Amino acid sequence: VSTQSTGEKECQVQKVMKNKKCNMTEAELQAELENLQIQMEEETKVNKETEMWVKKHHDQLQEKVEYWMDKYEKEVDQKSEELSTLKGTKANILLKLQELTLKFQEYDEVVTEDRAQKERAQKAAEKAQLEIKSATKIQAWWKGVMVRKGLGPYAKKKGKKGKGK
Repeated sequence: VSTQSTGEKECQVQKVMKNKKCNMTEAELQAELENLQIQMEEETKVNKETEMWVKKHHDQLQEKVEYWMDKYEKEVDQKSEELSTLKGTKANILLKLQELTLKFQEYDEVVTEDRAQKERAQKAAEKAQLEIKSATKIQAWWKGVMVRKGLGPYAKKKGKKGKGK
């Protein structure tokens, strides 16, 4: 009977020990659960704050992107207009250049023709001057010959003599 009671006592002791152990384990687990819930609440709070910061930062970046895209589009439109204006101006200038080039060629032809005509006129004048000078020399020579030989109007007159001598 005593072995049985010892066996029962041992069984009861083991049972009590296991209950204590279970209670301790349950208390530890409960404490760990409470710690984990506190950590989870803190993590949730930090996560919400992080999400809010990320959302705010994302919204700010989105606004900046929209600002820069609008600015880019405006500048591209402005530069396109400037480019179109410059192309139009260039086309007008090229047209005017062609017109002026044609006028220059016409004027150059007129000036060249005028110069050639003036050169021809100057050569003709020089030639006429030379002919006049040459004719004058020939006439002077001929007159000298006529005077020296006494021919023509320069011939010595034979019938008239002077009055008192």
